[in-house]
Amino acid sequence: GINAEYMGPNLHLRLFTYLGRIAGKALYEGLVTELPLADFVLNVLLGKPNLVDDLGSQDPELFKNLMFLKRPDVAVDDLCLTFSIEEEVLGQMVSRELIPNGKEVEVTSENVTHYIHAVVDYKLNQVIAKQTGAFRNGFHEVVRPEWLTLFDRNELRLLMAGDAAGFELGDLMAHTHYAAGYTADHKVIKMFWRTLEEFDPRQRSAFLQFVTSCSKPPVMGFANLHPPFCIRCANDGEVGVARSLGIRDIDRLPTASTCFHLLKLPPYHNRSTLREKLLYAVQANSGFELS
Repeated sequence: GINAEYMGPNLHLRLFTYLGRIAGKALYEGLVTELPLADFVLNVLLGKPNLVDDLGSQDPELFKNLMFLKRPDVAVDDLCLTFSIEEEVLGQMVSRELIPNGKEVEVTSENVTHYIHAVVDYKLNQVIAKQTGAFRNGFHEVVRPEWLTLFDRNELRLLMAGDAAGFELGDLMAHTHYAAGYTADHKVIKMFWRTLEEFDPRQRSAFLQFVTSCSKPPVMGFANLHPPFCIRCANDGEVGVARSLGIRDIDRLPTASTCFHLLKLPPYHNRSTLREKLLYAVQANSGFELS
């Protein structure tokens, strides 16, 4: 994460504001991003307070330890806890008091609930207030707060990060365009769709990320993907060269232009080669150097 202690008092907040603008712009344009914001951040965007259960989205281990204190078989009085918390700042451990004179106030079975709420309030509503506030302000510069009142936390996450449940292949097929000689009835295209049907959900997500830069479909389906997904024949004369050399199939890999949602698919001769090359391309996690 960004540590404010290492940066100027304003620079890191400007970065959070800028990131908020980017997230807001993506939502405004209907773009799904690989950005599943944590519950405590979504609460800030929605103007809702962070409560005890929200700590699990920021610090699962601390949340687990605090819940342990609520067990009736735990002797809280014997744990030597006080209303303070230790933090590491620039390699040094610093003690923060959760209430006035917190170091002098011991945690007991009578005040343990107050202690838990004080820790959660400090972690989620105080120590990161400037950072989350800057992110919220940048976000609200693009997306008005009143627009968000229509949604709860899970709905907002779905709008921003999409649905992890996968996508309907038929929906993608129905909204696919073709170019450079390919049509829906072309032999290679038929092999392509049969191959994609055989992919498991993880492989399909990898394919979608390969061609659109996001592993999840648009929230309202591929009719709302702009520009629409297109498959272009990547035939640059290699077919004739391969045949003249007696090579049975094309050796190049599929490539993609994610900004245009364009798949450049060579005209493979058989489906086994198409599947091998397509799987290699989508699972290689490569960039512009892959060809």
